[in-house]
Amino acid sequence: MGLRIQEHRTLYRDERFFAAFPCVVTLPDGGVILSFRRAPDHRWMLGEHRDEHFDSVDHLHFRSHIACVKLDETLAPIQPVKILPPHAEAADQDANMFLTSTGRLIQYGFLWYPVPTADANRLMDHGLLGFRRPSEDGEAYLNWGGYTRFSDDLGASWSDHQMVPVDDKTFDFGYRHRPGGAALRGRMIEQGDGTLMVAGYQGRLEGRPYTALRVFKSLDMGASWQLNPDVVAMDDIGLQEPALAPWPAGAISVFNRTSENDDRLVTARSDDGGATFGPPQTVEVKGHPYDPFVLQDGRLLLVYGYRHAPMGVRARLVAPGQAIEDASEVIVRDDSPSRDTGYPSATQLADGRIVIAYYITDERGIRGIECTVLEID
Repeated sequence: MGLRIQEHRTLYRDERFFAAFPCVVTLPDGGVILSFRRAPDHRWMLGEHRDEHFDSVDHLHFRSHIACVKLDETLAPIQPVKILPPHAEAADQDANMFLTSTGRLIQYGFLWYPVPTADANRLMDHGLLGFRRPSEDGEAYLNWGGYTRFSDDLGASWSDHQMVPVDDKTFDFGYRHRPGGAALRGRMIEQGDGTLMVAGYQGRLEGRPYTALRVFKSLDMGASWQLNPDVVAMDDIGLQEPALAPWPAGAISVFNRTSENDDRLVTARSDDGGATFGPPQTVEVKGHPYDPFVLQDGRLLLVYGYRHAPMGVRARLVAPGQAIEDASEVIVRDDSPSRDTGYPSATQLADGRIVIAYYITDERGIRGIECTVLEID
């Protein structure tokens, strides 16, 4: 029993855009909605000189936005790419989506607030720090926090961005308009009573030198969110880009990309519905980030990017009670010419096949969204 690769497909690629961080969700009609982060890629203007900049990476851009396209059951597009309404001040970064049992589609991620370098320098001169600067002559960026928004017509229209609650344990830089809370990234879950849960990662928490996890709950299908008081953290490892899974049955597990941990997975488990999580544990699996997809038969399909030679995407099919590291590793792709690849997202089609979407570079260095279709035993 296991996974068999059926085919690889290109879902989106355009030399004018840097496309990354995809998410795929199966819709009630059997089709799929694909969302991804997109930003202008100006290397096309270099013409034949672009080869010198093959591995140019830019994950910060003031025009970064969320794009989506609907696909039919064969994964063929049935409409042009659509841009979700941008935030008035900040740039969208992650394109996570989740379909609730009521049919509400939730899109969530986090924002970068661009600030011209001259203004950033003046602010820093006054002790107002917190900027991430891609270059000395480009914009500086302030992490503007996590957000959610929702659609009740399967993506035809969207609510405004709604910032998740700010943690009062977070360092306050002194800005009059304080940004939202933790950066949301990774799979959301819905509990049996309709409670939604999503996790985010947060730096600069009081007394914690490394990034930690915060969990948010919604009792009204994403109309509002509450911050869980429990902090999931480690003393010497940074927890990042978390994803939740109701697995094993009766529990909730969180899967984390890490820093200062040799790129190894860290998991933590809750046995009280997500109110608290037990001590995080390192698992001898390398990759990042992780998407834990629970199959109908109770097994876990864990997919993850792999940024070690040979680079690409990998997966493990884990049975209940089985140690994750003991499950066989399946190489989904190992032909990425760039380390800047991965961020996979999995969904299951009506006929039972699995689709794993990810971003990957082509022979020209253009980042695009591709997928692998797998059969599963």
